[in-house]
Amino acid sequence: MTRAKTAHLSGIGHRNGVSISDVASEANVSIATVSRVINTPEKVAAATAERVQETIKRLRYRPNMFAKGLVTRRSRVLGVSLPNLHGDYYSALMRAADERAHELGYHLLVTSSANEPDEESSGFAMDLIDGLITMITESDADIETLKRMHVPAAAVVARVTDDLPFDTITVDNGSGAREATAHLLGGTAAEHCYIVAGHEGNFDSDARCRAFVETLARAGHDANDDQVAHGEYAVAWGREWANAMIHSGKLAGAAVLAGNDEIAVGVIDSAIDAGMSVPGDLRVVGFDDSPVCRLLRPKLSSVHVPVRAVAIAAVDAVIHRIEQPDAEPARVELTTRLVIRDSSTPVFGTEKDR
Repeated sequence: MTRAKTAHLSGIGHRNGVSISDVASEANVSIATVSRVINTPEKVAAATAERVQETIKRLRYRPNMFAKGLVTRRSRVLGVSLPNLHGDYYSALMRAADERAHELGYHLLVTSSANEPDEESSGFAMDLIDGLITMITESDADIETLKRMHVPAAAVVARVTDDLPFDTITVDNGSGAREATAHLLGGTAAEHCYIVAGHEGNFDSDARCRAFVETLARAGHDANDDQVAHGEYAVAWGREWANAMIHSGKLAGAAVLAGNDEIAVGVIDSAIDAGMSVPGDLRVVGFDDSPVCRLLRPKLSSVHVPVRAVAIAAVDAVIHRIEQPDAEPARVELTTRLVIRDSSTPVFGTEKDR
């Protein structure tokens, strides 16, 4: 590539007007030397590299990402494909992923078209990103699609099989759901315990329901059909379920494990509107341990999902895959745990946050 062509590519897009040629002139080196300091600093004498870096910092020069990619053949952009971009869970996930990527010198490109992570539907130009992070929540077809992709990938999945060729991060939904159910059984008869979950077929929701039913069974009770309810991860679904239970006279004296904190908020809202007290008349545990748990009155017990750890593990895994393409696929499993607050204590206010 000629000197003039390099200067043109590397100088575009800088809001402060500083180009690579300005840095070279100020540091009294060639444009090629500045480029090497940016891309392959080990090939430049230490004193020269230090002088160029000081000049870059003083002039506040920012190398053009795309021009740099022509040299390194890396964009240092990671694609992140999620089922949804709304709500506390995804907001926390993206904040942590963005912070971790920035620490490691990468940028994120985000889409909510996660369910079919291929070139046409993922929302990405696949030749732009170095690697892909995706969350697979309910379709084995998504797993098969990801297997066929020719890009380093890490997936946040609910279950893992030995034949998965990509790196995986899983959350053990069962451990926290079992702990929460056992806690509810500590003050409420098994026949009055309920799980109000997300929709059937969602991997996380199904795992939480299985753990709930198994824990009741170990306590000597076979769950009735109406003790496991499927809907959406939304406040409206929690209200709908609770209103139906109030109408049938079954909500008072019940204990509820909600599929997420939003569902729990809906259940509690309806109960309070009906004149019930929480936890006096109704005990409730949410799932995710989002910030809303500490803002509610009473404070909401919830199963803590290590969202930040999930995000960091996913970013680390895909970057390791980019840098070590022949490494064995990583398998990371993170546990969940119950955080007890006021909404589920048998006697109001007797237990504190763990």
